[in-house]
Amino acid sequence: MSSLRLIAWNCHHGSLSTRLAELASFAPAIVFLQECKPTRTLPMMGPFLTQRVNAQKGIALASLNADYRLAKLKPRANRGRAVMGATVSGPVPFTALGVWSQGPHYVDDVMRTLHAYDKVLRSGATIVMGDLNSGTNLAGTRSPNKGHSRILDRFADLGLVSAYHAFHHFEHGQEKHPTYRHQRKPSQPWHIDFCFVPVGWVVVGVEVLDGKEWATRSDHLPLKVDVQFA
Repeated sequence: MSSLRLIAWNCHHGSLSTRLAELASFAPAIVFLQECKPTRTLPMMGPFLTQRVNAQKGIALASLNADYRLAKLKPRANRGRAVMGATVSGPVPFTALGVWSQGPHYVDDVMRTLHAYDKVLRSGATIVMGDLNSGTNLAGTRSPNKGHSRILDRFADLGLVSAYHAFHHFEHGQEKHPTYRHQRKPSQPWHIDFCFVPVGWVVVGVEVLDGKEWATRSDHLPLKVDVQFA
């Protein structure tokens, strides 16, 4: 039985090396970080890919498991979009697409990204993870997020399901574990970070890392996903 662990985290300006070190004890195969400080070197932490969004922050895909290697895909989205794709070779080969939705129209940004990578997403086993800045409940309170159902419909058409909702058997909008607290206020919790996986994958665990140590590091919480294969 092969297993795979994925973690997605908007780490709120944290340095790439520090944030990966904080996640290393969970032994993830693949990590997608958003809003991290870019770096050119990362000794002793395994293969990684980075991309700048602006001068202060960027996104990164990293492998913290020696069995998995990354090869960056040629960008297919417009410049300035915070998207990174990679083919992942290893015991379970797949394509990983990391998305950090950019405002002001978050849903439209996600939809443009899914359109740009449509052929990639339909070509084989693919995961999509990251901070979409959108959610079913959020859609009714912030006008830039109207139409979150469009995102869910598109993922369904691609044969991808939210690992969190599949594992916990929650409908979208019924989430019990927020991934984001606006301005770090417990009174403003939202579930806006996702990991979408092929419908045929067996999700055996999903956890939002919600300890005090994580709340002090970012306004977002890491989303950890475990899948198994025969």
